[in-house]
Amino acid sequence: MQGLSPEASFEAALRALPAVLLEAPIGVAVSGGSDSLALLVLAHRWAAASGRSVFAITVDHGLRPEARAEADAVGRFCASLGIAHVTSRLEGIPPRQSALRRGRHAALSAALKERGGRLLLTGHTADDQAETFLMRARQGSGWYGLAGMRALSSSPVWPEGEGVFIARPLLGVSRTSLRRFLEGEGFSWADDPSNDNPAFERVRMRRLLCTKVSLKVPILTLSDRFQTLRMLEDTRIRLWLAANVSWNEAGLRATPMTGLRPELAARILGILLQVCADRETQPRGDSLARLAQSLVSKEEFRGATLGGVHIRLRRGRLHFQPESGPSTPEVIQHQSRRLSQLALTLSMSAAEIDATARKESFFGELVPIF
Repeated sequence: MQGLSPEASFEAALRALPAVLLEAPIGVAVSGGSDSLALLVLAHRWAAASGRSVFAITVDHGLRPEARAEADAVGRFCASLGIAHVTSRLEGIPPRQSALRRGRHAALSAALKERGGRLLLTGHTADDQAETFLMRARQGSGWYGLAGMRALSSSPVWPEGEGVFIARPLLGVSRTSLRRFLEGEGFSWADDPSNDNPAFERVRMRRLLCTKVSLKVPILTLSDRFQTLRMLEDTRIRLWLAANVSWNEAGLRATPMTGLRPELAARILGILLQVCADRETQPRGDSLARLAQSLVSKEEFRGATLGGVHIRLRRGRLHFQPESGPSTPEVIQHQSRRLSQLALTLSMSAAEIDATARKESFFGELVPIF
């Protein structure tokens, strides 16, 4: 959607979303910066024209003395437009990027669910996508990771984010375009000084792109092509999970992965380990690659432990058992709901999510039958 106006890009992105996610109140994450403020204005106008309901959520991380005043300013801006606004203040969160990100998403999910919502909009832009590409490239990501942020994904926190989807309708719009849009409307925004702090890698990548503007177009073009490949790979993963994973009274079981591509097996294995160990991130790196390689080989698998999970081969099935203890019925139900949500993220078919969400149980079709 690059090249479209902010309004046209936003509306096209919303039309592509599952209708069921738009029926409940929609949360808009607003910090007061240009990207999120433009998102809020666009969402507000779209909602007024389409009969939808949106409200704003601001998370005060409590890291800067100005943060509370900035959140209050967002509240006044919302009041001037007749938009409901809530501020969530983080307390007791260690001042680490990963912990703050988790706390932020948990707070956003809680505020969304409190109002009965399922969909959260965030103001990530094409500039953020290009910065993400460079950050992941420096960290050694392959093509799958270089595909970048998804236009629609599930919340990264669990269990707080269960049933919550995140849409990024401005991924095809530049930050410059959004600022021009706000200036044209007579709106001003706040600039977070941490966005200029070179201690953060994203800031360093932003500065690099500012000095080499010609890099942005080929980066975004390459990322877009990787996204197409990722859609194909995600379909393979999802189909494999649906056909080969089940539970019995003892826990999670899967068909042996013999013959799969090692790269594909590693992605499937990462998901299963994450679900079984109830962790928010998947194991990565050489350990996962070695285990996947041993699972796809024709040599007899002798068992292994990785990511807090024991994996054994018994009676022709792979058995996954968390190190934390036996798989009780509650643990198994928890695992199945988690896998269902991850599988929906891999699908991201608007029709499929729409159909699944309208069933009596949101994840009913994907909950395993013993």
